Amino acid sequence: MNVAGVFGYADSGPGSMALCILVDGASLLSLGLHGGTTSVVIITLDRYWKIVHAIHHRKYYRRWMMYVGLLLPWLNGAALRLFIVPATAKIVNGRCYAMTFWPSPIMGKVCLPQY
Repeated sequence: MNVAGVFGYADSGPGSMALCILVDGASLLSLGLHGGTTSVVIITLDRYWKIVHAIHHRKYYRRWMMYVGLLLPWLNGAALRLFIVPATAKIVNGRCYAMTFWPSPIMGKVCLPQY
């Protein structure tokens, strides 16, 4: 799914930058992919623990553990994109360029986009 460049931006105001970062920068897509995939892994590990190690599970499991285990992957997905894209995105001539303008060339080489 390639949505980059679909929207034309008349200015570089806060609304345009938010749309650029979230949609054209694929931040929402990345957040969903990372959070969803890791949540499935957490649920799988919980079910394994519950079935294979049933006594240990009954003794040590608390309900808050599942909530924390499902919240952390979504925070991880947000941290991977939502902290990087706003600092490196700009609107130039009505087009959004996300993860293009790095503060230094070394950062661009280290933090290559995953998609």
